[in-house]
Amino acid sequence: MTNELRITGPADILSFIPHTLGFAPRESFVFITMRGNTLGATLRVDAPVNADPKGFARAMADYLALDLPANAAVLAVYTDQHPAPGAPRPFNDHVEAIVETLDAAGVPLKDAWLVTSGHWKNLLCDDLKCCPVQSLDAITDGPLNAEMIYRGSTYRDAPGVDYAPFDGPADTAEQIDHAGHVLQYGEEINGRELWAEAIEHKGRISPEAAVQLLACFQLPALRDTLLCNVIEPDRLDAQGSGDLLIGHGIAPDWARVDRAEEAARALIAAAPEGYRAPLLTLIGWLGYLKGHSTVAAVHFTAALEDVPGYRLAELMDEIISHGTIAPVAADETTGYKKH
Repeated sequence: MTNELRITGPADILSFIPHTLGFAPRESFVFITMRGNTLGATLRVDAPVNADPKGFARAMADYLALDLPANAAVLAVYTDQHPAPGAPRPFNDHVEAIVETLDAAGVPLKDAWLVTSGHWKNLLCDDLKCCPVQSLDAITDGPLNAEMIYRGSTYRDAPGVDYAPFDGPADTAEQIDHAGHVLQYGEEINGRELWAEAIEHKGRISPEAAVQLLACFQLPALRDTLLCNVIEPDRLDAQGSGDLLIGHGIAPDWARVDRAEEAARALIAAAPEGYRAPLLTLIGWLGYLKGHSTVAAVHFTAALEDVPGYRLAELMDEIISHGTIAPVAADETTGYKKH
């Protein structure tokens, strides 16, 4: 089956967006670069409620410039906010600044759409005769959405975490602590081998292995090694792994990354409160490497709720809060490809 998708109109592009983001955006600006008639990179940012229009537009142009082959862009504004008095559209000043700035940057805004919780319409056309309000059914019932679902693609209603509360054995925390003691003072548990098996088997982990792996992830040095092993399976430790952590100079096996995320989710389900932070941080870090900063942010927040002051989550959250895009995600040759 070919990986190419046939896009016949705006509704197809709008149906593609949540699939590529992994969630349905709310109060967001979503840009997609164009390379001739081909879609390029996708960028989602929070709707600019208090941002200076010109500064916001310049920042968006800088992000889009990372897609070097791009020669145009399209924009979808997701909001239920109403236009300011006298303005034809929500965020009118920001949209006008974006049009002007992208045109000057040589990546003109080819089209734009407004998507609310009840309808969608062209954002740049105010004549309802030629640009009528459209039903959301045109997006969800369209052929491209059906094709994506047929290929196995799904997305969440929101980027938040939705892990069920722990309902395992009451002594699980005690078991994890005991396994951690064994790890520190014996050689009976090989964390790297256990993690490699969990990744290979897509998270199908026995209860005993889950306890041992959860113990491994509680130890910072071993945790960091296991994070590195997602990208570099043969790496023996995390020394000198700063570039790997920020996503510089790496070319991940994205299928393996996706399997590691499945394994991390399985371990979260097996972990009681207070033991989930390392796995939540791992999933957030993988989201950062994929260029999914919103997914990353909510997982770092969840990690800090599980273990207040969890340092790795704090450091990663600080990186993405500055708007940093992982170098691996910014490079078309190494960026995430969904499998």
